[in-house]
Amino acid sequence: MPLLTVSTSIEINEKKLFLKNCSQLVSKLTNKPEQYVMVRLFDQTPMYFNMDHSPSCFIDLKSIGSLNPPEMSKEISTFISNQIGIPAKSVYICFEDINASNWSWNGKTFG
Repeated sequence: MPLLTVSTSIEINEKKLFLKNCSQLVSKLTNKPEQYVMVRLFDQTPMYFNMDHSPSCFIDLKSIGSLNPPEMSKEISTFISNQIGIPAKSVYICFEDINASNWSWNGKTFG
C-alpha cells in the first residue's frame, strides 16, 4: 500500500534497477511487505527549483500509517543522492498518511 512517486529532471538509465531499489527502501522504511509497495518514476521531467534548471527531484511518499518524516527524510535524501546523484539540497519530499478507507486494492478498501 505504500506508494512512492519520484519525479526528476534527469534521465534514469537503469529504470528497472532504480525502481527495485526504491521498492526495497520503502518496504524497509515503512516496515511493510515489499509485495504491497508501488513505485512510479517520472524522469526527464522539466523542473525549475531554487531559481535554476539544475538537476532536482520531487518525491511523494503515501502510505496508510508507518510514516515518520523526521526519521525518513535523511535516508530518502541520501538514497536519491547515492542512486542518481542529485544532492539533498535539490530534493523535496512530501509525506502523506492516507486513511485506510480512502485506499483501495483488489476491489475493496483497506478500512
